[in-house]
Amino acid sequence: MRQRKKLIVIHGWGGTYAEAAGRIADLLDFECFWDDGSFMVPRRSATMIRHLLNVPNPDPYITALQKLTLSRFIACEVDSLSSQAAHKDTFAGFSEARLRDDFAHFGLPLSPSARQQRSIQLRESAEEALAPIQKVILELKETWQDADACPQSECEARELIDTRGKAAGLSGSLLPLLEMLREMHETGGDLDTVASAAFYAHWLVSQARAVGENLRYGRDYEFVFVNYHEPLLQMRQHAPAELYLADLPVGAFPRLKEDILFLHGHDVRTARFEDHHPYTAEQKQQLETLVTDKKLGHLALSGPLQGGELPEDEEPQCAADMVYTATIAGQAWDCKGAKRLRKAAHGEDFVTDRTELGILLTNLIKGGICKTELAQILVDAMADDDAMARLQDRGWADLPKQWHADIEKVAETLGNNVTRVTLADGDAQIIMALATHAAPGKPKLTTGKAIEFFAREFPDAGYVFYCFGSSLMVARRLDHADTTLNLGALMPALGTDADGGHSGAAVCRPDANPNYPSQLLGRVRATNFQRFAHYLAARLETNGHAVSDIKDLSVVSQQRMRRGRQNIAVVLLLSLLLGIILTIIFPSFRPKRVRESNRDFFPQIELEEASDVEEVTP
Repeated sequence: MRQRKKLIVIHGWGGTYAEAAGRIADLLDFECFWDDGSFMVPRRSATMIRHLLNVPNPDPYITALQKLTLSRFIACEVDSLSSQAAHKDTFAGFSEARLRDDFAHFGLPLSPSARQQRSIQLRESAEEALAPIQKVILELKETWQDADACPQSECEARELIDTRGKAAGLSGSLLPLLEMLREMHETGGDLDTVASAAFYAHWLVSQARAVGENLRYGRDYEFVFVNYHEPLLQMRQHAPAELYLADLPVGAFPRLKEDILFLHGHDVRTARFEDHHPYTAEQKQQLETLVTDKKLGHLALSGPLQGGELPEDEEPQCAADMVYTATIAGQAWDCKGAKRLRKAAHGEDFVTDRTELGILLTNLIKGGICKTELAQILVDAMADDDAMARLQDRGWADLPKQWHADIEKVAETLGNNVTRVTLADGDAQIIMALATHAAPGKPKLTTGKAIEFFAREFPDAGYVFYCFGSSLMVARRLDHADTTLNLGALMPALGTDADGGHSGAAVCRPDANPNYPSQLLGRVRATNFQRFAHYLAARLETNGHAVSDIKDLSVVSQQRMRRGRQNIAVVLLLSLLLGIILTIIFPSFRPKRVRESNRDFFPQIELEEASDVEEVTP
């Protein structure tokens, strides 16, 4: 009988080399329709596509993939009445005007007939460029689809990619292409979720080894990804399996109970659920009922009831603390490396006593590094306590410095649409900003990098609300000494009951709130972001947080004001010069002649003039 594969869940999105090989074909198969000047694509596909289109200095293979994507765009039809268009909140838009500017060298025509013809030309050109690697990609996919032959790690996958490429006589390595495809799907997640996953894997592998068994990655256990607000139903594809979930807020999954029951009915059992985020009494009761009914294995919740905080004398725990304590502490497989990772994760989640390892790992995750490979490295490093050395050997230890230099080149775009909201309570400041996307050839702007930018740019701010339009808002506390706002309790009020997080970091969907003025705001973009910020400020007022000041700090707005003042100055100067020139050239514009010409309308002018003459005449 086939053993249940152990699925260790990491929140966010991520992938592997094996999945990257399959995404080449996916770039032609994604859904797409045109609406209101934009090509609309499902959000999950959009993450990958946006990264692909923003690759700096693309090589011929990547250029070919860009052509494939744009050929799919211009081949889609206007479909504003489709079922997809009725649910635009699940789609992301790519501005046609911007694509036309950014990829002018591809020649994107306007007329429908020319679009179809150009789409075919772009696709054929791309397929020709990709032809040399298609056979190798097919061989790799076939290998990775064989459960018994699958690579044990991303390190082994890299070796296989190089071996197959050299055997096929390719002129260059496939690794840069597949690594780009792998990492372009990386988004979300933090050290707490990655460390929790690494602890689960270390425990499961060590426990099996203690009884003479050997768990292999890919065959026996695997890291899988679920983002907030996504259902767990996709795990059905791995049946028979069992789930290990940590650092996943109960409120982030609107139908968690139903999802667990559905998966149980399809031979996917939920083995453990451990979390430290706030929860409601009803949510806790539902999970406990699942445990009683043997539909859920181990359950542990260390967070406070939603809207509150833990007692001051109770030591807060992150998910990594909980998993380490329950599965590793005091066991034969406990070790210095596990203790070091726990300390790093705790320091990062609560931003206290941060360690060198924790800071590096957080920067790597925020920078979009492959979370699957990072977790594998941490698992392998625990026994020898050499995580830093392994990261150095992988070439990742110096990446944050490089990324910091890159972000400085594009950081100015983050300030394009920014509003500062000051609360009456303690003058706490909230920076509300519209998310920006890097232009082609520029470094990718991840949420983590954006938050770091605002922390540096606005040192007096206590909070950042980073808005991806109105469909997703990421809230972070910058000043951890400021407890004016409990973000975990506030986000459900700004979004829905399914939103939340913890007091210092949370997310919500503002346009899903019943009070959201859809008719007034609609889709939020640069042109109406200030109105959206005022709406959020009004929601803060409604929820008991009085606002004392709202100020537009947008770079674009300030530039417009400067240009406006400059234009007024130019007009005044030109008017003055014109008056002087007219006075010099045309006598009729001189003061005396003007007064004479107005004598019939203003008789007093003559009198005043006479009086003046009498005073100066001897």
